[in-house]
Amino acid sequence: MRRENNFSNGILTVLISNIYILVLNVLTSFLLPKFLSVDSYAQIKTFQLYIGYAGLLHLGYVDGMYVRNGGKELRKLNKKDLSSSISTLRTTQLIISFALLIVSLFRKDAVFLAFALAVLPINMTAYFQHLFSAVGEFSKYGLLIKATTIATFIANISLLFLFRSDRSSLYFAAYVLIDYIIWFILEISMHRTCRLEWGLRSFRFSELKENIRNGILLTLGNLSSDLFTGMDRWFVKILLSTADFAQYSFAASTEHFINAMMTPVSVTLYNHFCKGIDEKGVKQIRNYVTIFAVFVIAAAFPAKFIVKNFLGNYSAAVNIIFYLFSAHIFFFPVKCVYINLYKAHRKQRLYFIKLLLAIAAGFIFNAGCFAIMHNKEAMAIGTVLSAIFWWILCVLDFREISYKAKDIAFMIIELVAFNICGAVFSSILGCIVYIAFSLVMAVLLVREDFFGLIKFGTEMLCRRLGRGNGRIHARRLPPG
Repeated sequence: MRRENNFSNGILTVLISNIYILVLNVLTSFLLPKFLSVDSYAQIKTFQLYIGYAGLLHLGYVDGMYVRNGGKELRKLNKKDLSSSISTLRTTQLIISFALLIVSLFRKDAVFLAFALAVLPINMTAYFQHLFSAVGEFSKYGLLIKATTIATFIANISLLFLFRSDRSSLYFAAYVLIDYIIWFILEISMHRTCRLEWGLRSFRFSELKENIRNGILLTLGNLSSDLFTGMDRWFVKILLSTADFAQYSFAASTEHFINAMMTPVSVTLYNHFCKGIDEKGVKQIRNYVTIFAVFVIAAAFPAKFIVKNFLGNYSAAVNIIFYLFSAHIFFFPVKCVYINLYKAHRKQRLYFIKLLLAIAAGFIFNAGCFAIMHNKEAMAIGTVLSAIFWWILCVLDFREISYKAKDIAFMIIELVAFNICGAVFSSILGCIVYIAFSLVMAVLLVREDFFGLIKFGTEMLCRRLGRGNGRIHARRLPPG
């Protein structure tokens, strides 16, 4: 029971943090394209696209640490080993960042220069983020994500409305500065809390070698996953105009809501799986995740309403939004459940191989769809097909938790119904029709899991509220 409480509390803790993040990210997603020129917005999205691959430059070190500490407790970690682990990564990232800065001088590219400067703080922050996730310190994890998002939002708002700037280089400078500040705060906090050692003397080559060996395939898998999910944007950037890239990037940015709902589950499940769980429990969680995804993607309808009424310049992105959101019916179980199973079962090599197959298929799907349609919507459709293919590969690797025919039928029916409602109806009517239809399908096809999910969510909230009430009453009691 305690494990279940920790699991549900972890989900709720990260979810609450992500609600704050979601509001700010949604505002940013709509404000930047509203007030920036298309060229400046495209530059910022290009920088963010580059940053998505910064994790490759820690060479698997962070993921090796993540796998090694999964299921442990922070207070029980060896302080000397932790000091050495942090120092070793810091030293290697300093060297790599210096090399990138030299390359940026020859390239004379503002986007690449900003990327080179951001690699060090981003990968160091990623270390602490993965550490908190692995050891179940979800409150610290949530606080870290929240602080980064709030600081970035303030910077964006200040540059947009206080300085009224359209210069992308100023936004790059603000983002990089925030990354360094967050990293410094994390370093100081961890050293004070855990009484860690400072200095290069803690560097260990053996630590570097072990973490890279244990994590390189997982890192390549994670980065390949980012390449897989970002492949459509690369196709648009290379094959179509700057305006098309801005439109498509805007559509992709609206997925912040999806990620805010997905992250609490994906982050907490790894720690949960590392402590052991039977096949029936895994299957139940996967089905809950799938049903949850079906209702979460309804957020595309409010996004359509905002675009149609306030962002007319980006109205061409509406169809793309629906295609991309619908892919998450399959991405949710893959990213929340199957990837965590690969990690928990130490199947990094198998995960990497299957992901390479998915990337190859994704390239074929994107190229094939573009060859037929010759527009940006082609890549969004290619993304949906790629998501389904990746999901199939995962299902085949874990046959012990195979789907029932009605579960698969539910996913396919919802995929089709969602896109039809998005294309045929207005945003408000479409949302009502889709949710009503999904409720009926859930009761008819996945009744047991649907009501089980409702019960789980209700109990999770009741425990949280009960805990809060307990704290309030405790304060009212006199001492002794």
